[in-house]
Amino acid sequence: MERSNPQLIYRFQSRIGSVLRYYPEVKGEIMIGLTTTYRGLASTESDGVHMQKKLCFPSLTRSGLPTRFIIGHELMHIVQAKKSRSMPGTERSCDIYTLARLPPRFIDHLPVYLKTPWKVRLHWSNERVRNMASDIMHDLAIEAVIFRKENPKYISWWENQFNEVVNNGHPISRYIDRL
Repeated sequence: MERSNPQLIYRFQSRIGSVLRYYPEVKGEIMIGLTTTYRGLASTESDGVHMQKKLCFPSLTRSGLPTRFIIGHELMHIVQAKKSRSMPGTERSCDIYTLARLPPRFIDHLPVYLKTPWKVRLHWSNERVRNMASDIMHDLAIEAVIFRKENPKYISWWENQFNEVVNNGHPISRYIDRL
């Protein structure tokens, strides 16, 4: 990170700070490092009393700041580590919980591990599609987390519901079909 432009470092720190507000259980120092193989990587180590937290992201470039969603996803891994008994620790569940936790305006990247309709992936760069899809994904993720208490297939449920909404008559479907 030291070789990055100071302005990019400031923007990156601001972005992390804005996302951290939605993760109140992630307290204390978080080490930041570099990764060359992932969009983001979270790791934790605990001695039983203290938890060391580390987030790694690719080198900062003008076009390559980590998205708020990717930052949120990596922070959710830290939450998963802290709540290992009450929260599943898979990548797919991490995407669901991140979608439920972040406000829709922070869902600036499609979930990496969940199946999303090709129409949304194809038109994600369209701001209106992104805004509508983010609202839908967020609302469905909240429902999925609640649904998890009754049914372990909450992730498949989310994927099916999102696909159904996008492909069958919702305003996003009609809008995308006109693009």
